[in-house]
Amino acid sequence: MDSIEDLLGIWKNQTSLLAFEEEATAYMYQFMRHSVEQVFSLLDQAITREKQAEGWKVDSHKDQRVLQFLFGPVTFSHTRMINPEGHACYPLDHLLKLRKHMRYSPNVEYETATLASRMTCREVVKTLATWTQVQMSHTTVMHCVRAVGEAQEKQDQERVIQAANGELDGTRQPNFLFAEADGTFVRGLKKRQHIEIKHFILYEGWVKNGKRRLLKEPYAVMTSKGLDTFWEQVEAVVEQRYRLWQTQIVANSDGGVGYDETHFKDAFCGSHKRIWVQLDAFHVAQSLTRSLHGDKSWITRIQKAIQRKDRAEVILLLDTFESNQDKGGRIEQVEKVKHYLMEHWDRLFDWRESMAKENLPENAGRLGAMESNQRHLTFRMKKRGMHWGESEEGMVKVIQGIRNGTLRAAYLSSFLPSKRIERLTKKTIRIASLLKEPTVPSIGAHHGRIGINASSSSAVGKLNRVLTLA
Repeated sequence: MDSIEDLLGIWKNQTSLLAFEEEATAYMYQFMRHSVEQVFSLLDQAITREKQAEGWKVDSHKDQRVLQFLFGPVTFSHTRMINPEGHACYPLDHLLKLRKHMRYSPNVEYETATLASRMTCREVVKTLATWTQVQMSHTTVMHCVRAVGEAQEKQDQERVIQAANGELDGTRQPNFLFAEADGTFVRGLKKRQHIEIKHFILYEGWVKNGKRRLLKEPYAVMTSKGLDTFWEQVEAVVEQRYRLWQTQIVANSDGGVGYDETHFKDAFCGSHKRIWVQLDAFHVAQSLTRSLHGDKSWITRIQKAIQRKDRAEVILLLDTFESNQDKGGRIEQVEKVKHYLMEHWDRLFDWRESMAKENLPENAGRLGAMESNQRHLTFRMKKRGMHWGESEEGMVKVIQGIRNGTLRAAYLSSFLPSKRIERLTKKTIRIASLLKEPTVPSIGAHHGRIGINASSSSAVGKLNRVLTLA
């Protein structure tokens, strides 16, 4: 197959660059599929010979398997063999580390999952069909999400086990470390079912990007499982990344169930400094707005009293506002916000006011990054009539892995061979290269003549004219 000659032939038959590109792309996809099929065939022959030398037996004729790559489906043959223990398997599948019933290449599954974290499954199907040769249904997209998300979940759980065994030892020692935690709810498949997704974000400060501030070294932990699992994963991440002896910890949350001060102190117990855990200013303002029905004058007065740390005045203002309400529902809302503020009164502060200005980190700002970072979850998993079942944990872990930059390594690590298997694979490839038949180059038509010193009218001259090859 001469690709240059074939492409020139395609160009000869086309009248526009657009038509040439479309036909040439289809040709190159076909060329790639044909080449990969030949490579797999040679690998199968090589590994079959190796296994036969080790005492394996060929069980049947070669079976066929189809694997979808980004350049299209590749149909290849793999030999079923019986090992000395009597178990049947396909050695080529083990060499390629293919799962049972696996129909898509690891790269296709990974790219599909990353697309699904930003758009709906039906849009993913259209995108793949437009830009690649991959054909799949929208339900298959979620199978890919679950497979990739399970790999990230497995990595997180392995880290928890390592932390429990004391095998983790972080090296980063920043002066300040900031942490925020919150939960968001998505709808389940059952009627009135709501699934809480726990979200934790860790960062070392802020950096300036023009007029905007960005988080420095952010790292997220997300899961839809229980609170115990969530905080175990948080503690494992902290232990793996940081050595907190001289680090000042500043945390922030809305004070909801499972996100209280105790959990933060347990997660950062390695720090020898006081751990500051403040109440999220956004949630305080939101609670006041809802309970006081957007009355700006009253909200401003109460917020100023909170800044002055005047607890008695806050209670007085709330009681006064409550006495002016004539509806039971409104009175109940004011009571709720009063209970909320009094229960977390010690956490109503701005962390920057708790230390000297010269000790503050560069570009120090108020905490509250959690709400904007929740959008990575809410924009994909909420609204639009979406309900989540078995796939919600996979999607959460895919989004987490993309945010942390760990998803690709976590998923593709299961397809990476060990050192021993890598040596055997290189040996198989060398054998396969020897099995490839060498191409004999064509030397074209032969040309020649009879060299004589006689006249063309002589007998030898006449023979020369007859035998001359044009």
